[in-house]
Amino acid sequence: MAMNMVEKILAEHSGLSTVSPGDIVNVSVDRAILLDIAGLHPELVRNPPKRPFDPDRVSIVFDHFVPPATVELAEGTSKIRKLARAWGIRNFYDAGRGGISHALGAELGWFVPGSIIANTDSHSVAAGAFNCLSRGLGTPELMQVLCTGRTWFIVGETVRIDFQGGLRKGVEAKDAFFEIARRVGDISNMNIEFGGDMHSLSMDDRSSISAMTAELGVEFSIFEHDSVLSSYLSGRVGNYRPVAPDAGAPYAQTHTVDLGELEPMVAVPHNVVGNVRPVGDVQGTRIDQAVIGSCANGRLHDLEVAARILKGRKVNRDVRLIVTPATVNIYREALELGYIKAIAEAGAVVTNPTCGSCFGGHMGLLAPGEVAVTSTTRNFRGRMGSRDASIFLASSATVAASALNGYISDPREVMAQ
Repeated sequence: MAMNMVEKILAEHSGLSTVSPGDIVNVSVDRAILLDIAGLHPELVRNPPKRPFDPDRVSIVFDHFVPPATVELAEGTSKIRKLARAWGIRNFYDAGRGGISHALGAELGWFVPGSIIANTDSHSVAAGAFNCLSRGLGTPELMQVLCTGRTWFIVGETVRIDFQGGLRKGVEAKDAFFEIARRVGDISNMNIEFGGDMHSLSMDDRSSISAMTAELGVEFSIFEHDSVLSSYLSGRVGNYRPVAPDAGAPYAQTHTVDLGELEPMVAVPHNVVGNVRPVGDVQGTRIDQAVIGSCANGRLHDLEVAARILKGRKVNRDVRLIVTPATVNIYREALELGYIKAIAEAGAVVTNPTCGSCFGGHMGLLAPGEVAVTSTTRNFRGRMGSRDASIFLASSATVAASALNGYISDPREVMAQ
């Protein structure tokens, strides 16, 4: 029976020859990633597993509360540090040493084609850019994974997206995701598979798209393996077996996205699905805060785009611009390339790597009545602070251009000046 990429990986990890939608599979896990937010779960910190299934295949990453904003959070992270020492975890990344797990894992070669990753975070589907499966799990289920190295999934149907062409100036991978969201809508409990002509999409682009598919309710997101991915993995990952769909593999839907036809887009409050609009529809909307960062858009490419737009200009006096690199390595490279200098001189606040304002933890919450445009991941009520604030999602280029003008703007117009 022909299988798509998701089905092939689930079949291999469950010891079955084939799987199909509706099957329940018990699978082995290649890597488990525990985040600092697990320190708030009473069962984990009071009654943790005595030892993990394999300390070398367990990673602990502090990324949400970096640095802790309350005594309660400081206490929780302190307990996770003690667990890391007791378990003998070598892949432990404390504040200032790692970054957001989805970006850090890519840098460190944790995301191996054909593998299954269990992470604590809902945007773990970002790892699908690397031809593997990753899904966010609740802390109780992750405790089961830590003990046994196994978990279970229900096999869902899969939507196929084929790309062609290349993005035009001022149009970003986030805009490609918005077009996908506009077409497929809510596909909860399903998977999404990407292929076609992807040579123009960098790994930063693919990671951005894959991370954002969480907003469609997907179980898994996965990109095909190609020369771009192979080049990125060289020197990071040893021998591996890439996964490709079988000829005639089943799909619930198929779509072709021409990247060259796209324009800058936004997701208007208070959801992504059903709320995607061309930027021109909301151009002129006054903003109080602009944010560039998160697992989806805190990559080096995002900082380069922001620096190019901001260099030699000043952020509007009525706007707070917050820029958050996704990892320490990205921060350092952006420093060396002059991106941080250009962004800071424009009047932005550049933070340490953290999930920070994206999930409403700290580093820039919104007050009642305020409006933000952000290249983070979600825009539901209360996501970044007050439930009475409004969040527009956009590309980093759109956010940077809007920060200059003080209102939501088409980045192509700013770039043309």
